[in-house]
Amino acid sequence: MAMALTAVTFLPYLFDRSLQGASPLYGWYSWYAFNVTDNCVYLSWMRQYADGAWFHRNLFTTLHQSGHQINLLFLLLGRLGGWTGLPLILLYHAARAVASLAVLLLVWRLAGLVGFTGPGRRIAWSVVAVSAGLGWVPGLWERAFAGPVDTWQPEAVTFLSLYLFPLFGVSLALVLGILVNLLEAERRRSTRHAIYAGLCGFVLGNIHTYDIITVSGVWVGFLAVELARSRRCRRDEFGPDRGTFARMLVAGLPPAVSAGHMFWVYKTETVFAQRVAVPTLTPSLVWVLLGFGLLVPLAVVGIISALRSSESGEYVATDGPLFLLVWAVVNIGMAYAPVSFQRKLLMGAHIPVALLAGWGMATIARELRGMWRPLLLAVGLIVMSLTNIRFMLRDRGGLRHGGETVRAFLLAGERSAIDWLRRNAEPGSVVQPLPWLAVGPDGRAGFVDTTVACFVPGLTGHAVNAGHWGETPDFGHAMGRWLRFLMPDTPDNWRKQLLQETGVRYVVFSQKRAEARDTAADALLGASSVPSRVPYLRRIEQASSEDADVYEVVGL
Repeated sequence: MAMALTAVTFLPYLFDRSLQGASPLYGWYSWYAFNVTDNCVYLSWMRQYADGAWFHRNLFTTLHQSGHQINLLFLLLGRLGGWTGLPLILLYHAARAVASLAVLLLVWRLAGLVGFTGPGRRIAWSVVAVSAGLGWVPGLWERAFAGPVDTWQPEAVTFLSLYLFPLFGVSLALVLGILVNLLEAERRRSTRHAIYAGLCGFVLGNIHTYDIITVSGVWVGFLAVELARSRRCRRDEFGPDRGTFARMLVAGLPPAVSAGHMFWVYKTETVFAQRVAVPTLTPSLVWVLLGFGLLVPLAVVGIISALRSSESGEYVATDGPLFLLVWAVVNIGMAYAPVSFQRKLLMGAHIPVALLAGWGMATIARELRGMWRPLLLAVGLIVMSLTNIRFMLRDRGGLRHGGETVRAFLLAGERSAIDWLRRNAEPGSVVQPLPWLAVGPDGRAGFVDTTVACFVPGLTGHAVNAGHWGETPDFGHAMGRWLRFLMPDTPDNWRKQLLQETGVRYVVFSQKRAEARDTAADALLGASSVPSRVPYLRRIEQASSEDADVYEVVGL
């Protein structure tokens, strides 16, 4: 079942690959879906590691950096690409598939550990694997980023995390690895399992540091509840003992080291600190709960049923439901901590909520007879998976996803220009692809497409001055300057000063085709673009095409 579900996550990608070459706008497929921009960031890290680096830099800005960042996941994937010659995007999706399998198998392990048995365990696993919330409902779906989190925030839903990003999948697997081993450590009074949890935590603290905050809060919260319970009733298999604190230290020291390194980078690297400070805030609790949808009332049924069952001795792991409840409450609560990266802390909350909901479904199913039981389970799982299905259908065949300014496809000439830069641009050269522009009803021009600027770092290994909404400090202003660079009435001295200030060596202009311009943009840009008319930009014939022109800065 885990393999089948992982295969399903490839269907939108395979469909989009079949469109490659169907029209000029479907020139080269990136194998990315929703949130193409962040995929480009991870590709830029892999590119640097494949080229031999041990640390990566933010290639979406030309600001000074010390270069002390390292991500073990992308270091591994990049080095594999460098050693084997395999395409980095192939390795990216292979890692996503492996992470998907790991998460789904660990969910099965956790379900057994917290008390699920027989059909109930299979039901709970299925709910985690396929469920989302009510975002699919007409009226809610259209709200996009102002609506339920299951329509736009992959971290909030397990399936979407596995469908889109290996970083999320590997991070979820490590979160589960930590919590499963911590539970085993307490059940067995085992230092060995605490060590396993610590090793998982070390990697997690490096690759997705935010999750260490959540996992720590969940485990400390659970032990606090257990300690309070142990004073009122007998201590059971999960209860704290004299070795609990020692095991916490064993499990906690490795992630403290890796997370401590990331904190040091944050305090000493201005560009990284600016990236962390970009607001990614959690929406109202209403939108989070609607993003979980039917899982919430089913989880309430599951909690009540599980606690009653534990009192009657039906389940061996009597603290399993309590652990899931603490996890869900702490995980969601931490997503409202007073930090700029709030919504990143929501990742993982879907798992305990869905497991409890599975408990609720199993409870209701036990009361049914005949065909009503499988009918309830089939209809329930289908309804709970509708947002995920609609999410993939929305991604299918789209040039852009989620209203982004970055396309999942490059024009064939854009890709060939990027390939030329990869082969011929001197190491350390800064490249700046110019944005596509459009003219609004008020007559003002704005940038509407930054695709090439976003892909250049990952496909060439060269930095851009502006290319990503979050990685480029003050992105709107930075990209807005390159929009002004394109304007016919911009003074030449201003353009020269921008080129000198940013150190840009190559400029790429790709808004050439009729499909890339509306009437107003065509009138503004004219028959020949600004870069082709200024003497300090030399067009490189062998790198240019009907889709894109590459210019070298000369004479400044």
